[in-house]
Formats: sequence, C-alpha cells, structure tokens
Amino acid sequence: MNEKKMKFSWKAFISLSLTYFFIIMLLTGVVLYLTPTGRIAHWSNWTLLGFSKEEWQSIHIIFSLTFAILSIFHLFSINWKVFLAYLKKKNKSGLNKKKEFYLASVFTILIFLGVVFSIPPFNSVINFGDYLTHSWENVDTKPPTPHAELLTLNELSDEYNNLTIKEITNKLNANNIKFNNANETLKEIGELNNLSPIKIYNILTQKTKKTEFTKERKNRELQRNNSSTKNKKNLSTFESVDINNDGEITKTEFADYQTKRRNNIRK
Repeated sequence: MNEKKMKFSWKAFISLSLTYFFIIMLLTGVVLYLTPTGRIAHWSNWTLLGFSKEEWQSIHIIFSLTFAILSIFHLFSINWKVFLAYLKKKNKSGLNKKKEFYLASVFTILIFLGVVFSIPPFNSVINFGDYLTHSWENVDTKPPTPHAELLTLNELSDEYNNLTIKEITNKLNANNIKFNNANETLKEIGELNNLSPIKIYNILTQKTKKTEFTKERKNRELQRNNSSTKNKKNLSTFESVDINNDGEITKTEFADYQTKRRNNIRK
C-alpha cells in the first residue's frame, strides 16, 4: 500500500512540467514583445528583472524546445496506448466530429496566412509590437553607429578626429574606469566596470567644463603672450622701460611708456 503511494508518477511529473513551462513561455513571450531593439539593448545595457534581452531570448527558446519535447514524450510514451486505441476506434466508426475538425483546420490555416501576408488584424499586432520596440529609442539612447558597443578605443579615436588616444586614456583614468588596452571594446570596458557602453561613450566624447575652462585659459594665455611680445617691440626704443621676469610690463611702466609715446608723437 505504501509502495503504491510512493511510486513516482511520470504522467503527473510531465503534466505539471508542461504547465510550468507554458507559464514561463507566456511570460517570456510578452517580455520579448516589449523589449527594445538589439542595438538599443546592447548600447544601454537594457535588463528586466536582472535579465538581459539575450537571456530572455535564451529562456524562451530553451523552455519552448523543452515544452515541445515533453509534449511529444507525453503523447507517445505515456498516453500512446490511449491515443492509439482512440485512432483505431475512430478508424472503425468514422470521424464523428467532422465539423469541429474542419473548422479547426481552417482556423489554423487562416491564422497562418494572415500572419504571412500581413492581413488585419494580425499585422496590427505586429505593428504595435514594432512601435513598442522602437519607443525605447531616443536621442539620448541612440548609438552613433550600428553595434557601437563593439567599437574599440582605437576605432573610437578614428571616428572622432579631435579625440586622441591620449585624451581617451586620460578621461578613463580621471573617472576611475578600468581598462587594459586601447583594443578593448566599449562593451568589454563597460562589463569590467559594471557600466553600460553608452555611459563609457558619453564620458569619452562629452566636453567637460574642466576641459572647456582649460581651453579658454590657454587662449587667454596665448593672447597675453602675443600682447606682451607686441609691447616689447614697441618699447625697444625706450631704454628706460624695464620688463619684469615674466616677460610682462607692469602698469607703472606701461603708463610711462604711453606718456613718452605721446610726447614723442607731439615732437
């Protein structure tokens, strides 16, 4: 009696497994219907419930394949005798559900043709899915080139003529981003630092305030040096005017120079 209760039931095991697999297939199917395109998912490191788009696809494919295998096993191994007896019985007595059989066949064929030839309302479902998929894309998330996450640092430097490898490495170091060499892709560097490729890209290509300040400071220094050089030439005829150690003219000396210059013009 106890042995009978303890006996493992393959029929119950497969039936429960098919139920679980169907629920998972339904869930993953809905998620994949809503996910962004591959280029956006890869570029922004898109995830849902901790799973990437590729992982959701893998889950859906494996569970769908296993569901099909279990269904075949359920039919031909566990219920084969019942199914075979049913066919023999119907072969002798004839099919008494002809309307249902023909209607089911036509229904299946119509859905197949509607999907293949994009006939409403089937194409509306597909179009709405495309709309949801592309709704993830905007100016901030759109990659500069297809599969931009696969760009190496060297290739990124080639894409931007004003961005040298030295500038790239300096920006990475300044933001404490780990990398091994210039042949690493944005995706690899992102995985190493737990950042998305778009985050790495924005850090490397964005002109920071510090960079703009440094550039402006250099321009001011260049203008000051040019002005200093011009003043030196103008003062070459006045031996009494001295130049300080930085190559600049003091306010007092420049005022004396202006006075002497006006007196010289009057003469």
